[in-house]
Amino acid sequence: MPDRFMFLDIPTRAWLGCGRTFLAIAVLIVCAFTISTAQAQSQNNLMRIAAVVNDDIISVLDLEQRLRLAALSSNLNLDAQTRQRLMPQVLRSLIDERLQLQEATANSVTATDQEIETEIGNLAQRNNMNANQLAGLLASRGIDIQTLRNQYNAQIAWAKYVGRRLMRQIDVGEEEIDEELARLTAVADQPQKRVYEIFLGIDNPDEANEIRSNAERLLNQIRNGADFSSLARSFSQSGTASSGGDLGWIAPGQLPDELDSALQSLSPGMVSAPIRSITGFYLLYVTDSQTIGRDPGQAKVDLFQLIQRIPQDSGSATKSDAMAALTAAKASITSCDALKSFGQGRPETSVAAAEDIAISELPAATQKAIDGLQPGQTSDPIDMGRAVVMVTICDRQDAGLTLPSREQLNARLTNERLELLVRRKLRDLRREAFIDIRL
Repeated sequence: MPDRFMFLDIPTRAWLGCGRTFLAIAVLIVCAFTISTAQAQSQNNLMRIAAVVNDDIISVLDLEQRLRLAALSSNLNLDAQTRQRLMPQVLRSLIDERLQLQEATANSVTATDQEIETEIGNLAQRNNMNANQLAGLLASRGIDIQTLRNQYNAQIAWAKYVGRRLMRQIDVGEEEIDEELARLTAVADQPQKRVYEIFLGIDNPDEANEIRSNAERLLNQIRNGADFSSLARSFSQSGTASSGGDLGWIAPGQLPDELDSALQSLSPGMVSAPIRSITGFYLLYVTDSQTIGRDPGQAKVDLFQLIQRIPQDSGSATKSDAMAALTAAKASITSCDALKSFGQGRPETSVAAAEDIAISELPAATQKAIDGLQPGQTSDPIDMGRAVVMVTICDRQDAGLTLPSREQLNARLTNERLELLVRRKLRDLRREAFIDIRL
């Protein structure tokens, strides 16, 4: 029976083994075919047309590459949700770039290879790397360096076109500069804010809801940690996009009413909700504030300074007692002579005078303590480590009003007017173009 078993078993096993081999090969063939088919489908999908802009085609691959580049530059994780939020605005940016490049080319304006490589080198330098390292970083994120070249090609050509074709249409008169100087003088001593913008234009009223949604998507990305300036470079349709949306220092009344009103409620670090204007939607970001036309640090003061030294071998209670005593005396010290009299005879205490000294020359803690103090007023005690200091202002001369030069105002007014021309030109290009979005 065992022999019979073995006799029957050997050929049977051989046949079964062969069958398994055939089956494995068949499975491999099927798997290989499936993988090959999936790869082919994926490749075909990337080569699908995302949009047609006149005679130019934007492929799904073009869109995917720019999505990745936008995510990298904005420090975003390109997950499915982020991809869905960014895709409409990235595609719109690509369409605008094609229109701009077509218009520049039609007017014999192009970017040179050297200009493009220079911009790539500058970008690498801003990120503390060389061009090869930048290309490596892009490749590690699945981004072809040509994607960046294409973007710079369009930006440079458009900037040259604007400078050659649109700038010549602008002429700022001396009367306009006089009016702006008068306006700035009228709003002197009011807070001025450093403002950055993202602008999304509306060409057709039917697009308003879609553009608002795009603005809200960008706002969500900012709230989730995306860098405002990076998003401005990638998506803003304003001329400030190349500088990260930087509008500079903005005075009250300098922006259109709807933007000026929204700006008044923004403190440094805050970003506005989408703001509707006649031409589109804005996001405004405030980073700092200052007083218009005046530098508080340049104000000059005469002062008396009381210095009470704290012995090195004394405990913290000694300093606390000194702080308490000076705080209690502050209300009665209403002149420099009163501060001098108070300090006379106090142990470990001296009083020194300083005349015509700029506030910016004083230690930072002292500058903060005397901020806004007028003659006859005395600061709170200042902890300076091994001493406690109190300052009384004897006299104060605030810095004079410093306004921009006529040349600076001419440049700013020219840029503002150029911005309007650029937006109008791009709006006309969109209206006249054949644009077919196929996604």
